[in-house]
Amino acid sequence: MTAAPFLAPPARPPHDPLWMQLGGTTGWPHSVSASAIEVEPDGCALVLSRSAGTERTLSEASGSLGGLVLPRNYAVDYEGAVWVLSRTSGLLKRFDVCNCCFVAAPCTGGIGDGARQLVQPAGIAIDDTTIFVCDAGPPGRVLLFDRRSFALRAIWAPPPGSTANPWSPRAIAVDGAAVYVADPNNGGVHRFARWGGWLGLIAGLGAVETLAINACGQLFAVVPGQPTVTALTLKTGGLSHPAGPEEVRPSFAALPFPVSAHGIVDLSAACPSLTGTGFDEDGSAVALPPLPDPAFASTGTWVSARLDSGIDHCVWHRLCVDAELSAHQTVRFDAYTADVPLPDDAISLLPSSAWSPLPSARGGEDSLFMTPPGRFMWLRVTLDGDGRQSPRLCGVFIEYPRISLRRYLPAAFGSDPQSADFTDRLLAIFDRGFRDIETRIDDRAMLFDADSAPANSGQDVLSWIASWLGIALERGWPEPKRRAIVKSAGKLFACRGTVKGLRDTLLLWLGWDHMPKTQRLPACGPRCRPPARMPVLPTLILEHWKLRRWLWLGKGRLGSDATLWGESLLGRSQLGTTARAGVTRLDTTRNPLADPFNQAANRFSIFLPAKFLSQAQMVSQLNRLIDEHRPADALPILVPVHARMRIGIQACIGFDSVIGCWPSGVTLDQARLGRGTVISGENTGGVTARIGRTARLQPSRFQSATRNRECLV
Repeated sequence: MTAAPFLAPPARPPHDPLWMQLGGTTGWPHSVSASAIEVEPDGCALVLSRSAGTERTLSEASGSLGGLVLPRNYAVDYEGAVWVLSRTSGLLKRFDVCNCCFVAAPCTGGIGDGARQLVQPAGIAIDDTTIFVCDAGPPGRVLLFDRRSFALRAIWAPPPGSTANPWSPRAIAVDGAAVYVADPNNGGVHRFARWGGWLGLIAGLGAVETLAINACGQLFAVVPGQPTVTALTLKTGGLSHPAGPEEVRPSFAALPFPVSAHGIVDLSAACPSLTGTGFDEDGSAVALPPLPDPAFASTGTWVSARLDSGIDHCVWHRLCVDAELSAHQTVRFDAYTADVPLPDDAISLLPSSAWSPLPSARGGEDSLFMTPPGRFMWLRVTLDGDGRQSPRLCGVFIEYPRISLRRYLPAAFGSDPQSADFTDRLLAIFDRGFRDIETRIDDRAMLFDADSAPANSGQDVLSWIASWLGIALERGWPEPKRRAIVKSAGKLFACRGTVKGLRDTLLLWLGWDHMPKTQRLPACGPRCRPPARMPVLPTLILEHWKLRRWLWLGKGRLGSDATLWGESLLGRSQLGTTARAGVTRLDTTRNPLADPFNQAANRFSIFLPAKFLSQAQMVSQLNRLIDEHRPADALPILVPVHARMRIGIQACIGFDSVIGCWPSGVTLDQARLGRGTVISGENTGGVTARIGRTARLQPSRFQSATRNRECLV
């Protein structure tokens, strides 16, 4: 009996080559050595290190934490709009992408006297609905403006006697739980609740003038003149002192535009005409400061850790490069192979002659490995730049082993290693073409997937797939919307012809099937904050049978929502009384038991934002979509929802209205008397009235609430 049946089968090359990726979403493996090369945290690419004296620091005077956040007097809201609080004029300005400049927001004050005027503008922060403005004073204040109407909502300050010195708010940071305000006069940071209550002073941080909160719930406090920055973990209270921006960069969301060390904001990405121009702390256009010369190292080397193919005597085939290079930048590759796992120290001591160079490759190109067979491989990357900018190696793809067409030729073509190597490299030219054809065949399944099917005008495979399912896609719809409808066809078909099916289809068409996150985290950074809960999506559809309010004998209740039954409700024609051409109908059948239920039994209203119903072409496309998914015997009515609320005329609670506060009052030469204005009186304060809790709707209370400008509906 032999031991052959019990032995493992010998390792054989696969029928198709395998791939190994370095960089990108998989990251770069541990390196044996790296000289003047580092991994870029935001894009996970290999870049040249900055030269000595050009590194950014967390304690920059502009308050940008080395380019991780905006300067303390800049802010970006969730819609992407850029705001700046001018320190010389005290005006709050918003960037106008049409004119490529900052314009002053209305009714936000400036330097002067009064509640809206600022004495010493300092910091700014913005959340979903509120603009927080720090006025260092004296007296120190934090002003809260409504982000839409710029109405002054509140003025915050610590309670009297809570601080040893008069407080001077210089910077502000906002998270989901509280608002933090830097107070250098008292050597700490004040903590306020979101509703405005003072929660205490975090003392012992020094004369803080810059604040920032990262995705991991750490509060960064910067004291001018100190080389280190204090990071306070808000939940545990732990303190740390990061060394530089690169150490904490993965925990900050990437900025939409760069910020220089001098606090100059570069908005050329939003307006290409601003190339070479930035904006200072007042929102004025200035020339961008020149980069230090040189800003980056001229060359750098990075050696990868051991790459294991899992195949003995593996012949590594080719290397595909994904890089961003300019005319004066290059990237070079060298490889070393072995059948045994060598230690890192041995790889570091290899002479240059031991490495096998690969032909120069730029972005999108590939190179053939010329190394001897070996299971393990080490890759050496050399980046060369001009010192002004750094080349970016985003990723490399390694194909292995080399599966040549020589296996179909007589054995004489590979009788010795030299002949086999020459034949393999010669046939690689034809093998590449065959592999491309095989790849297209293997990727044929992608044409039948809603996420990957081509949807361009030249090859609209997505509409072809939709025709299989009986879906008519409009050419004018955006591509993401068309893909979402085809992808959800199976789920929507199960409830087609129902209210739920029509509502889900309309939510897809509106793009409200999912809500985007308010904060973008880096691709390779930690995700310490849990995702926000999805808000409740609107109902959109109102069935008219729900509006019946009949007065049944013995059960009805008199009120404004009750309707007395009459023959005119059904619209039947009666000669000499109710007959009207085109309005009433001829119906000789009477069914008194079913008539109350037939009234408005086949009609429903669809509430949509007015912007989606502003164009006739869009309305016709929407009508065709509704006809495909509505109940067959029901007639829809499209109701545009405008940004207004008129009780009893247009407003419908739960569909097109929200509960808010009374208008702020009439201002001479600015307000127009009408249904949207209220003559305000002296505000004497008091508890905010809430329907069902602290308020009753009756004439005396209603008039008192109007006089006190309390929040009632």
